[in-house]
Amino acid sequence: MNNKELGARGEYLAKLFLEQKGFLFIRANYRTKHGEIDLVMQENDEIVFVEVKTRTFQSAQEYGRGKDRIDREKVLHLFRSARAFCREETKLTKGLTPRFDVVEIYLDAPDSKTVRVLHTPCAFGAW
Repeated sequence: MNNKELGARGEYLAKLFLEQKGFLFIRANYRTKHGEIDLVMQENDEIVFVEVKTRTFQSAQEYGRGKDRIDREKVLHLFRSARAFCREETKLTKGLTPRFDVVEIYLDAPDSKTVRVLHTPCAFGAW
C-alpha cells in the first residue's frame, strides 16, 4: 500500500469514526487553489473542517504524531480553503459556526485491522 492509498484509507476510517459519533458527512477532498480539506462534516450547529493524518505505529514512533506535523502554513491553507467552501456553499453553511478538527489514524501496518483513532476538536483555535 502506497502513501496515497494509506491516506485514503485513513480518511475513510476517520469519516466512519465521526459518523459513529453523530457527525453528518458533507464532502471529502474539497480542493481549492489554497489546498485540500480532507473531510467536511457537520456536528449540531457547527461546520467542521477535518484534517486527517494517517500513520502506522512504526512511522509514528519515528516521526511523531500526525497532528504535530501540521505547521502554521498548513493551518493558513486550511483556513483559506474553509473560507472558499463557505463562500461557495452559502446555503449549506449559513448559520453554522466553523470549527477545525484533526483526526489521527494509527495502524499496526498499512493493511492492518488494528486501528487507534485520536480526535482533537478545535485543533487550531478560533476561525
